[in-house]
Amino acid sequence: MRRTRFALSAATVAVISSVFIGAAAADGVKGFEAYEKGDYATAMKEFMPLAEAGQTSAQAAVGQMYFEGKGVAPDPKEAAKWLEPAAKAGNARAQFLLGKLYLSGEGVAADPAKAAALSQAAADQGLPDAQVDICALYYQGVGVAKDLPHAYLYANLAAQQGNADAKNILELLTQDMKPEEIAKGDALLKAWKPILPDIQDPNVQ
Repeated sequence: MRRTRFALSAATVAVISSVFIGAAAADGVKGFEAYEKGDYATAMKEFMPLAEAGQTSAQAAVGQMYFEGKGVAPDPKEAAKWLEPAAKAGNARAQFLLGKLYLSGEGVAADPAKAAALSQAAADQGLPDAQVDICALYYQGVGVAKDLPHAYLYANLAAQQGNADAKNILELLTQDMKPEEIAKGDALLKAWKPILPDIQDPNVQ
């Protein structure tokens, strides 16, 4: 049987900035507009006070900008500082990016199990990039037990949203999987429902 491998999407999947930064638009319109124009220094100036005040979407935006090095020098440690509270509050893209940091050990101590938990939390909210990541982790048995049916589940979910990497991975997976594993994966897919967090600002009690 031919063995196939694919790299962890932590190294291959691009961050979709507009999805993440857009979440901060409601209370950071000037920052969002500046970001869209490529004026990242102004965007950071607008987002930072909101992030410091505890606004989850702004914390996530600031964390992403440090992660990507937009408006600031890339700084994984500073990115983790802002992504942590946003991820804890349930922000899917913060969970996704923070999972990458825990997987690589940049800015935080490497923790594959925590990386997998964060990636899965974001994937279960329906974020396709995170679905690709957790698929790869299940395929390789990194941070979680190797589980081809679950890899198949998340590859399908991301592929259904048009993710090209997921479509390629799914083709490879189906070549490697036994019929009973595919059947189990199809059952998981049929039963899957998004798990959305109780959106609540942790700073407001």
